[in-house]
Amino acid sequence: MDELRQTPRWVRMCVRTIRALPRGRYPLMNLLCRRPIKPFIHPLGITQGRMRFVCDARDEISREACFMGYYEPQETVLMQNLLRPGMSFVDLGANWGYYTLLGADLVGPTGRVVSFEPHPTLYSLLKKNVSLNGLPCTILPIAVADRFGEMTLEGFDKEDGNWGVSKLVASSERERPQFRVRTGLLETLLDEAGVDEVDLLKIDIEGAEALVIPTIKSGLARGRYKRILLELHPPVLSQLGVSSQILNQQILDQGYRAFTIDHTPKVYRNAAYHLPRSPAAFLSHLEGEARFAAWPHVLFLAPGVQPSW
Repeated sequence: MDELRQTPRWVRMCVRTIRALPRGRYPLMNLLCRRPIKPFIHPLGITQGRMRFVCDARDEISREACFMGYYEPQETVLMQNLLRPGMSFVDLGANWGYYTLLGADLVGPTGRVVSFEPHPTLYSLLKKNVSLNGLPCTILPIAVADRFGEMTLEGFDKEDGNWGVSKLVASSERERPQFRVRTGLLETLLDEAGVDEVDLLKIDIEGAEALVIPTIKSGLARGRYKRILLELHPPVLSQLGVSSQILNQQILDQGYRAFTIDHTPKVYRNAAYHLPRSPAAFLSHLEGEARFAAWPHVLFLAPGVQPSW
């Protein structure tokens, strides 16, 4: 990590200014990052600086974590509400590790964190961030899917601004980098890692949830996954002939309760500028197909697990 500098002084000044603004934070943040900025090590604000990460401002997740102090405010508040010291957290689609670092901070040294990220560039960043903080996390360069073997991962364009769009594909006509990556079954991989019950399973894998959810039926049936935070990707799912409703129903059929996370612009903006004190501000019971948004985020609770908000 010696080759990376600490946060430049001008960035520190801009961070303080942006976080104090009553509006216009995101436009100003994005404007500032139009100029090339070499990666640097920055404190992760949501952890009160207990965690640090390698910030590459070309990536919107990294950029928001730097200037705002957090990313995806609703999911961040949920993590803070759901995880406690000693718990276990499994991160599917870890990217460079925002949720891995946040989860590790929340579960502490007595907890377990297992993270999966198959993209070679992002896995390298994830590994650096875990090492930078001296964390005992288990990180695996594996795409969780419906088989052991290899599949093609379609990557991202570093100049697009969103490094979280890599997805498993059989073939593609898009001009994006592609990689052959290892794949595996979640249930078996967790057994091998020595993790039985999972207090929180986060799934954000750009459509590959259609491959994973049917393979964890036995774990769902016995309540292995106490809480599941699932981001669904309808455009990709439709290409696979699967709908969000079908996947959600596979979890609901095992006795889980579901809550939708409100990501409408007004609710998101309010959460981004003032982190809610309770998830009740943006959660609602899942009540049929009419409750689904265009890009659904759903929280599932296993039978017997009570809401903590």
